[in-house]
Amino acid sequence: MFCAKCGTSIPDASPTCPQCGASTTETSRPGAPPPSPVAAPARPNVPQPQRYLGPQQTDGKAVGSLILGILAIFPLGIFAGIPAVVLGHLSKSSIARSMGRLKGEGMATAGLVMGYLSAAFIPLVLIIAAIAIPNLLRATISANESAAASTLRAVNTAHVTYATSYPSSGYARSLAVLGPGADCANPANRNEEHACLIDGVLACSDTWCIKGGYRYNTSAVCGSDGVCNDYVITAAPKLPGSTGNKSFCSTSDGVIRVHTRGPVLQPLTVEECQAWPPI
Repeated sequence: MFCAKCGTSIPDASPTCPQCGASTTETSRPGAPPPSPVAAPARPNVPQPQRYLGPQQTDGKAVGSLILGILAIFPLGIFAGIPAVVLGHLSKSSIARSMGRLKGEGMATAGLVMGYLSAAFIPLVLIIAAIAIPNLLRATISANESAAASTLRAVNTAHVTYATSYPSSGYARSLAVLGPGADCANPANRNEEHACLIDGVLACSDTWCIKGGYRYNTSAVCGSDGVCNDYVITAAPKLPGSTGNKSFCSTSDGVIRVHTRGPVLQPLTVEECQAWPPI
C-alpha cells in the first residue's frame, strides 16, 4: 500500500510510514471507486390528454364577437363594443379548452380588436363634442339674432305698407292684423283686419308670436280718433342664453335697437324701446 500523506510505498505489516511517519490507519488505497449515486424514484406514468382529431366546429361566441365588433365600429359604437370584447374573451378561452374541437379564434380576435377600438373612440368623440357643441351653439345664437333683426325690418316695412294702404287706421294694432286671415292669393281677402303682409307663423293672435328662436310682439299707440300714429315691435329670445343673447325692438322711426342686459319678459313701450341703443 502507499502512504496517503506522502505517497511512499509502505509494507503491509508496517503501522507507520517509514518516510513521514504517518499512521497507516489513515491511508487508503488510491483510485478507490466513488460511491454509487442513489437512483431517483421512478415517476408514475401519467397519460397525456389526447388532442381532438375529429371535425372542428366554429364557436358561436366567436361569431357573435365578430358581428358585434363590426356593429361597434359602424353604427352602435360602445354599446356593441363591450359585448364584443366579453364574447371574444369567452370564445378564446373555450377554444383553448376544447383541444381542437372548436375553431374560430381568428374571428374572436377580430371581434376583440374592433370592440377595443370602439372603446378607444370614446375619448376622441368626447373631445370633438366638447369643441363642436359650444361652437354650434354660438353659431345658432348668432343666426337667430340676425334673423330676429331681419324680421323686425320686415315688420317695419309691413307697418308702413299697412299705414299707406289704410290711412284711416294708421299703423297696425297687432301682428295678427298684418298677417293672413284666409286665402291671401285672393285680393278680396286682404283688408284692415288681415292685411296679408307677413306670414301666418309670425302673425299669431297670442301675446307673443314665436318664430325660430325668438318671441315677437307688436303694439300700437292710437289716438282718440282711432288712428294709430306709432307702434313698437319687441323681439326677445325664446330661451335666453340658448336661442339668443340679445333682445331687439323698433318703432315707427325704423331704427333697430338692441338690449343685452338680461331677458325681456314683457312687451316694450315706445319710450322703453327708444331708450335702447341702435345696433
